Amino acid sequence: MSQEERYRLRSGLTIVTEQSQQLEQLLAQLQQKVPANFVILVDVTGQVVTVKGDVGKTNLVMLGSLVAGDLAASQEIARLTGEYQDFQIVLREGQESHIFIAEAGQHMAMLIQVSNEVPLGWARMLIRHIGQEIAQVLAVQPLQEPSWDVAEADDDLSDLFADALDDVWLE
Repeated sequence: MSQEERYRLRSGLTIVTEQSQQLEQLLAQLQQKVPANFVILVDVTGQVVTVKGDVGKTNLVMLGSLVAGDLAASQEIARLTGEYQDFQIVLREGQESHIFIAEAGQHMAMLIQVSNEVPLGWARMLIRHIGQEIAQVLAVQPLQEPSWDVAEADDDLSDLFADALDDVWLE
């Protein structure tokens, strides 16, 4: 598999093309079924992975960071109060729309904006289900390719060995 088919996140997670396609399908499914104005998938560092729907002129870098920070704070509050569970969801109710921030496994979080006409229980159920599916997609990590070529390694190894010997004799 070539390097172009991998997407490495700041969190250390690597997403390959097949996983990326599955994530796109899951988010499109969520956006359609809820229905959501938009869905944003970020990693735990706040790096935006993908977006579905119309976010307008929203600063996605800032929003991604805030989503990750908000979820991390909510998780810690839940831990301190003894109420932590996997796939937690934080709800912000507004006059025209509601915002869900949801865990999507250990490495991901979602922000979902829905109209205030969408039943909250329905949205919550679908969001939790898609979050679990995202976690399953990302649970299978691709094999890492070696970062060096074996043919080049022989030359590099000789140079490294010679340098190490020089260092020993210079001390």
